[in-house]
Parts: sequence; structure tokens; C-alpha cells
Amino acid sequence: MASNLNNSQQKGSDVFYDVCCSVCEEDGIHNEGLFHCKICFKTYCDECVKMHKKLHKDHAVSAKCDGESWYVANKVDDTIELCEEHTTEKLTMFCEDHEQLLCQLCLLLKHRQCSKVFTLAEQAKSNPQRIPLVQVTKGIEKSQKRLKDMVDRGKDNIKSLKASYEQICEEILDERRQINENLDRLQQNTIRELQSIHERLNNSIEDDTKRCLECISKLKIYGAKLKDNILPERTFITLRKCIDQTAAADSLLKSMIKNDGTDIKFQPNRELIQCHADCTDLGKIIIGEPQHNVDPNKIVSIEDKSEYNVRTATYTYTCSITGICTTSNGDIIIADWYNNCVKLLNQAYKVIDQVQLPTYPWSMCSISSDEIAVTVRRHEADALNGIHLLRVDGGKIIRKQVLQMNHACFGIAHVDAEVFVTSGTALYEYTMNGRLVKKLYEDSTGKARVVGVGMSPDGKMIYVTDLNNGMLRTLTRDGTVTATFQDPAFKPGNVTANIHVAATGQVFVFGHNSISQVDTVGKTILNTISVDIAKPASVYFNEETRKLIVGFWGHDNINEFKTKTVPTF
Repeated sequence: MASNLNNSQQKGSDVFYDVCCSVCEEDGIHNEGLFHCKICFKTYCDECVKMHKKLHKDHAVSAKCDGESWYVANKVDDTIELCEEHTTEKLTMFCEDHEQLLCQLCLLLKHRQCSKVFTLAEQAKSNPQRIPLVQVTKGIEKSQKRLKDMVDRGKDNIKSLKASYEQICEEILDERRQINENLDRLQQNTIRELQSIHERLNNSIEDDTKRCLECISKLKIYGAKLKDNILPERTFITLRKCIDQTAAADSLLKSMIKNDGTDIKFQPNRELIQCHADCTDLGKIIIGEPQHNVDPNKIVSIEDKSEYNVRTATYTYTCSITGICTTSNGDIIIADWYNNCVKLLNQAYKVIDQVQLPTYPWSMCSISSDEIAVTVRRHEADALNGIHLLRVDGGKIIRKQVLQMNHACFGIAHVDAEVFVTSGTALYEYTMNGRLVKKLYEDSTGKARVVGVGMSPDGKMIYVTDLNNGMLRTLTRDGTVTATFQDPAFKPGNVTANIHVAATGQVFVFGHNSISQVDTVGKTILNTISVDIAKPASVYFNEETRKLIVGFWGHDNINEFKTKTVPTF
């Protein structure tokens, strides 16, 4: 694996060389060309030039260190007077209107209407006053330095890329090892259970067999005694014992008939098999800026707005968009509260699929690049309350699993392998199979004191909103409150999970007619975004596309804002 990686690094390194070795390039390897043969018209690296000198001792070879006699410098000299667009034509004129050198073809094809075209001789006479050579020289030096810095950064990036590649390979192997260990554990547990059941049933059969043999022996003895000429009293005793032993034998036989032919079977765990069958990989490979380099407190400001209607003819009710997520290919998933459904939109915001839910969807979060979780709720305690896990595949929404909850479900957030759900009065932590880990936080003084929930990308901070008091609370992972921030802008017009934490860490809390960007500590409003439609019900921000998407209560349109981000000082 390492050798293959090294080769790929060599093959990809040509972008940093003025000239590559001609011989190595034929083998698909990009090494720097440091020598040039004027007879062969080829360049050679340190190693290849040695063989060339042995085979062609009389050939003239120039080296890169020779300066002006070097092949590249002479090559530039040969072409400096030629037009870059029409490579066989000499430059003869200059167009001041376009600040461009021209050949005869350039003049005829593109610059015939220009008013300020001069010959190079005329232009050269006035040049010392118009373009100071010192200024140009400084500009060249500055550009060379910036380009050299970029080359150095490129080399560092290749080293970093190689290191991250090798690290991810190790992480993939570790992931596989963990899966193997878990499968080994499951196998051992199943075999242990099999051994226990086998031993119990085997012992039962052996015990029954032993009792049968004992019964046979007694019946044989008693039967023989009856044939003997013995006293009447002794005969009566033997007779009674025969009757009792025969009854015991019948009882034993009846109990054994129930268990006769007892066998054991194996029923595979279909959920486990299906889980593996549904997976397409061990994890996602993500290209992008490292998370630790992203400033989550960069201010998001609005530049432009577009509106899109997301109502479909199949529904009679006006939309209320209470959840927004995106998929790996850029499609958009929205939860429509009034119509009890989840819709899949393409990048043009056209509905391409939809699934019906049993009751109202209140919030939505991404579980992976193509999986989402939606909370549903009707009453405080209802059998329909829970989390619906959905997957997007091939332009379709696929129902995956339903996790039933014994409490109301409003907000939802996901990090690592766990989900965090609010009930209006408490924040709960669950595993992905619906097992309660613990109750992290509770405020039962009102029915909407713990509604919205968001997680920081690193999973260290939890944000919850109190709708009754227009409040944002910041908690650590163990449920400790580290900050409490109250603002009238945090009071929404409806009961809604009024918070969104972007994948890059920006925190957005929305109220009746505005969206507030709050710092990650949870103590300061960094920016306020006004919306011209009342009652925003969901927000989604993607820094990669620089789009802020907003859904509203009782409105068929969703807004897409183009944004720019600026650092805070």
C-alpha cells in the first residue's frame, strides 16, 4: 500500500516543475528535468542524465544551474515576440483600449474598431514615462514570491494529503477491526447460548432415560415377585407397588412424549443482516476544510434572496416547513407540518418525492449524508410520538425505522451515534436504536421550556431554547448549564424547535420575524437577519454553498438567501 501511495505522489507532483524528465514521464513518473540535450531535444533528471552521458558522450547538455543558457530560458527567448493566441505570428502592435499586444491576425479579427492601436516602435518611445521599469520589476518580484509561496504550500499540502490518506487508511482498518470484534462478540454470545441450551436439553434427556431404566428395573422385579408363591400380605404389597410403579411409568411417559423429538434451530438476526446489506461503505470520505480551521463565529450576512413554492397538488393545506436538511448530492429534504409529510426537492426546489407521516413533524436533523431523523408528535402522551428514520436513495425517500417514545417529541439533534430529543420540559439522550441513555436537563415549570435543540459539530456543547421566556441555554455534554441568554428576538410566533446549528458551528435562533446568529458561547448576538415573511419555522445554513434556507409557518414558499461570511474581530 505504501509503495503504491508513493508512486501516486510522484505521478501527481509534476505541477511543481518547470520541466519534467522526458524518460521518467514515459514511464508515468514525474521527476524534475534538470538537464537538457540540444541534440536529442529531451530533458533528464539526475539519474537519467547519467545513462544519457554514457550512451551519447558527444551530445551537448545544458544544466538548469547554467542560468541563461538553460533550455527553458532560451525557449522563452525564442517565443517572447510571438503572439500567444496565434503562435506563429509576430507581435507588431499594441491596443491601448484593451491594454493588449497584437499581431496582424489579432488586429484583423478583434481590434479593427479600436481607436488607439499603435505600432510597437511608437509605443516603445512613450513607454519610459508610462510604465516605470522599477515598478514592473517590483511587481515581477512580488508575483514570483507569491507563486513560490504557493508552490511551497502545494508541496506542504501534498505531504499533508499523504499523511491524511495514510491516517484514514488506518482509521478504516480500525473501523473494520471494531466491526470484526463486535461480530466475534456476537458469535461468542450466540455459541454460548447454544451450548447452554444444548447442555440443558441433553441433561434433561439423559435424566429421563435414567428414570425410564430405573422404572423398567422395578417393574421387572415386581412382576417376577408376583409369580412367586408368597404370603397373601406380601403378595398384596407387591401388587400395590406394581400398580403404583405402573402409574409412575405412565406419568413419566406422558411427560417424555411432550419433549419427544426436541430439536434446536437457529434463527438469524435479520436486522443485523439487513443493516449490513443497507450499508454501502464503512464511512464517508469528505473533502473540505478541516473543522478546526473553520471559525464558527464568522458573521453570516445576506446578499440576495430567491423564493420557491413547495406546495404540491396532492395536498389541500398550506405548507408549514418545520424542518430542512440537504443530501450529499445537494437535494433538499423538508418536513411539512400541516400536511404531515416529508418532501424531497431537487436543487431547483421542485418536489420529486414525498412520504406521508402518521402525524405532525416538528423537527428534523441529518444522521448521515443521506439519512435523516424526524420527530413526530400529536398529544403529550400518544402512541404516535417518536422518531422516524428516513433514507434518500435514487431520488426516493425510503422509510427505514420508527423509534417510539413515551413522551412528546419536539426538537432533535444528532452527534456521534446518539440523538438528543426534547419533550417541551426535558432533554433526553438516546442511542440510535431508541435506548434511553439519560435525561440530561429538565425544566417542568412550563410546557415549552425545553423545545429546540442543537449540537456543536464536535459534540461538546448543546444548545436548547425556552419558548416561554425567549431564552437560549448552553449546556455541556453532561447537561451542565454554562450560559443563559434571554432576548425578545428568541420568542417565535408558534411552538417550534427554533434553533439550527450549522455543520460549521454557526448558531441560529429564530423568533417571530427575524433570525439571530448567536456566538458559540451562547452569550452574544453576532448578527440579526430580518425576514419579510412572519413566523419562520425552520432554518438551514450550508457554508459550502453559502446558502441560508428558511421555511415558514402557514406559507407555501421557502426563501433561499445567498450569503457571505465575515470574521468577527
